[in-house]
Amino acid sequence: MVYSWIMGLSLVAFGCTQNLELQTSLNLDYRDTTESPRIATPVTEIVSDKTSEKLIANSFRNALNFLISQRESDWGWRNDTPKVLTALKLMQSYGDLLKGLLPSALELQLSSKQMEVEIVIMLWRHHEVPISPVQLAEYCLSLSALCYDPRQFHGHDLIGTLQHHEAPMDLDFAYSTLAACTARAHVRKKQIRRLLDIANTAKDHNIDTVAMTILALRCIVMDHRHRNLQHSLRRPSIGLARQQQPDGGFGNLYNTALVMQALDDLTELKSYWNKTAARSYLESRQDPDGAYTDAGLTSDVLLALIDKGLGEIRLLECGRHDADYENNVEIEGLTKSLSSHGNDSEIRNVTITYTLWIGSNVTENFTISITAPRNTSFYSVMQIAMEIDSHFTFEATEWPNGHYVHSLAGYKEEPMGYNYWLLYRLPEIPDPSVPPANQLVAPVGVDDLLIEEGDHYLFWYKKL
Repeated sequence: MVYSWIMGLSLVAFGCTQNLELQTSLNLDYRDTTESPRIATPVTEIVSDKTSEKLIANSFRNALNFLISQRESDWGWRNDTPKVLTALKLMQSYGDLLKGLLPSALELQLSSKQMEVEIVIMLWRHHEVPISPVQLAEYCLSLSALCYDPRQFHGHDLIGTLQHHEAPMDLDFAYSTLAACTARAHVRKKQIRRLLDIANTAKDHNIDTVAMTILALRCIVMDHRHRNLQHSLRRPSIGLARQQQPDGGFGNLYNTALVMQALDDLTELKSYWNKTAARSYLESRQDPDGAYTDAGLTSDVLLALIDKGLGEIRLLECGRHDADYENNVEIEGLTKSLSSHGNDSEIRNVTITYTLWIGSNVTENFTISITAPRNTSFYSVMQIAMEIDSHFTFEATEWPNGHYVHSLAGYKEEPMGYNYWLLYRLPEIPDPSVPPANQLVAPVGVDDLLIEEGDHYLFWYKKL
């Protein structure tokens, strides 16, 4: 299975490379693929507005040059591939301003295919090399930035996996939650409570942890269901801004870049910190070759310098409209202008029912109605149901091909007694007097089963 994925992705990448070489031979504006990856010709025109001047400043151009120079022959950046691709994608929003500085669309496609191969290998090897929450969150954020749904990655729900293994470290946890929120996945109440606990005790946490927590909460409060949490952002944001040091930074390059992303566009905080000084701090610590230590950290710094941080990924135009975002969101006087794009056909909410039957003769029967975005995995629906009603509490084992649910409502499968949980996808609410036939058993697992309007799902604990 994994072998076929890798072969398929490799063939796509090979086809893109062949296309790139053909265009080169026709003297189109692409580099010779026989050379090591290099940046295209720098911008030469003079641009007058302040934002443009910042972007084409020597420090910015040199950093971008370094970033592209680190690209390897397989079109990736080793462990930094997702971070670099995220930064390059966000920089594309400046359009013609950076024309000639950024890789072409075909080059980005080759790099994105390399990243897909990296993810597949990571999933394949997860038993011998455990997947770290930070690594998985980086990949999920990059997929979202590239307009791919990390909940539907070649039959895997990466967000479901990320949320199933909650990170023990607060920084990693906030990063993982930001990735889930960015992908429009359901963020559970206990996750929100943990973020709020961090925000309320910000003075006891490191700068990077607080900054990442603010980024995650800023994403969550834009959901209309959590708009009441807006007030929780003001105090930790002000506290974070006040930690700026006399040199303009927040302790180190990474902290400074992350704080600039977390506080970006919160206009009411201008009196608490100096953004220009923070920018100068970053630029003054650039290496002679244009790097900020390595490709990963250089990507973080570039996001801060272009005023487009990780919080901007969900706002990218991917041919869809997020109904939970409005044109203006006010956070206790911290106002940020947001935009919505596209149509709502991709992410419209749908309503389904989810039923549990216990026993071959159905001695217990529980039904719940769930509203969630179309194409949400049924595994995510189960997580939502568990929070709403304790009867739907479940346990599952994670395998390379997804989650296997073995316990529901306190009943665990008993192979010795031939008692198993069977999942059905039905055209109407199940009726115990007319039990469903075996041909209605769901053809795929809970991760691959995607909900549609009017679906009815039944998990039945019965003897086979």
